[in-house]
Formats: sequence, structure tokens, C-alpha cells
Amino acid sequence: MTFRHISEVMRIYYLFVLFLAVLPTPGRAAWILESSTSLSTRSPAVRHELKTVADGRAVKLHLVKFDRRQLTLRVIDLRPEMSVAAAVQSQGGLAGVNGGYFKPDGSPLGLVISGGMKIHALEHSKILSGVLVVTAHGASLLRTAEFRQSSRMANRKEALQAGPFLVDHGIAVAGLNATRAAERTVLLADKQGVAALLISQPVTLAEMARILVTPGIFPELTIDRALNLDGGSSTALWVDAQPEAFSHPEWKPVRNAVALVPKR
Repeated sequence: MTFRHISEVMRIYYLFVLFLAVLPTPGRAAWILESSTSLSTRSPAVRHELKTVADGRAVKLHLVKFDRRQLTLRVIDLRPEMSVAAAVQSQGGLAGVNGGYFKPDGSPLGLVISGGMKIHALEHSKILSGVLVVTAHGASLLRTAEFRQSSRMANRKEALQAGPFLVDHGIAVAGLNATRAAERTVLLADKQGVAALLISQPVTLAEMARILVTPGIFPELTIDRALNLDGGSSTALWVDAQPEAFSHPEWKPVRNAVALVPKR
């Protein structure tokens, strides 16, 4: 067999291996959107959607999209034993979720800036890969390294360090945990900045990332970046609605919350 023939055989073998690599994993279906229902809200600036997605099992997602012309994000440092729902309402918020991680003694893990006041400093940790930053120009999700490079932004009003990043530049982040399922709280951004809050029933981080980049599940939002917040027993969502508010409370006290509040 000549070198040319060997090269051709190797090329065919490589294409065959590549074909096998992109086939769906046996026993795991692709994520699909089964249903999407609009839930009531008190303000037209807030849109609340209940979505059910499935890959052989059903998972419910609550998406809260907001009008950035009218609303902005505020990081709230909670008083002891204060619930996420109570904290959001205390700030005149229209919706809100739980925030970042905290230590066993209740102190924050990672950077927290609330109302221009630094509550806790930036920390170096693999899981704390991103930062929510809110300025007069809007809210954005930055990699921690990007935040360090932009640390001279004197007009930042709110900031919250969390992670890991789930989606970056529209692509699911590789290497996310694929074994531990838990309820999730996520911030979603398009290319103009943070545009939505999300909580989900238990999924792994890798599954959450795949759901977020699956075409057709979020037709109302082109997700460019997604940052995971604290989840599991901390996952909480409160939405102002009629005739009564929607509330998915945390199972135990958390340290901070992220609220949607009217711009001043």
C-alpha cells in the first residue's frame, strides 16, 4: 500500500470516528421544549414564563425576563433570618432570586457590593469564575479576570461574585459537573447585558448549560452568557403578581439576594 493510500485510509477512519463522536449518547435524548406558559405579573416590565423541558424526564424552569429601560438589578445584603421574598419587597422590587455563596458562619463567599458599599472582597476560587456588575449603564456578567482588568470602574453600584459560568459567548462551557443534580439559580445575559433571572428543578451544571444553548427553548432571549448562583437549598424566586405573588422560597437562610427594581 502506498503512502497516498495509507493517507486516504486514515482520512476515512478519522471522519468515521468524528461521525461516531457527534452521535447522541445512548439512553440520553436531546433537550426539547415541551411547554411554555405565561404567568401573571403586576408590571408589564416583567415577563414570567413557566417552561417544561425534557430529555426523557421533565424539568420545570421559571424564567423572569425584564425591560432594561425601566428596571435594573440590585444586590441586597440580607439581615439575619430575612427571607429572599421579604428582602426583595423591602427594596420595592418586582422580582428577585437568591444570590451568591456563603460560608458556614453566614459570611459571604466572594465579592459583594450593595448600594455602592463593599460588603466583602473579591476572592480567588475555581467556582467563583464570574461577577455580576451593575453600573449606571446597566448590568453585565464578567469573567473574574475581566472584572480585575476593569477594576477602575468607579461607578459600579452593585457587584456579586459567583459561578461557575455556564454559557460563554453562546457556547456551553466545557468541563462542568455532570453528576450532581440540584435546583439551580442562574443569571442570563444577551449581548446587551443581563436580561433575565432563572430557576430550575434539579439538574446538573452540565445539563443546565446544555438546556440554555438548545435552540428553541428560549426564543425570547439570545443567551450570550449565563452565570450560576448558589443553588440547591438556597434556590429562591419571588415575583410580584396578581391576584397573589409567586414564591418559590429557599429552604434555609441565605446571605444575599438579587432584585429587579425600578430605575431611579
